[in-house]
Amino acid sequence: MIEIKVDRTICQGYGNCVLAMGDVFDIDNDGIAVVLKGQVGDDRLADVKRAVYDCPSEAISFTQSASEQTG
Repeated sequence: MIEIKVDRTICQGYGNCVLAMGDVFDIDNDGIAVVLKGQVGDDRLADVKRAVYDCPSEAISFTQSASEQTG
């Protein structure tokens, strides 16, 4: 599972995160990014990395929990 956060104190509202992951991010009435869905599955890692990379103000961070191993 991947946990996504936005530091609203440094977000400048470019909206690149919304373009990368419109189901996870939005821009509020103040023009600042908000996280709509704070956790996504590991299968969305490439999308999360794209959103982080595309953020000019480096306001997006994520943590990925260790996958449980079976066997």
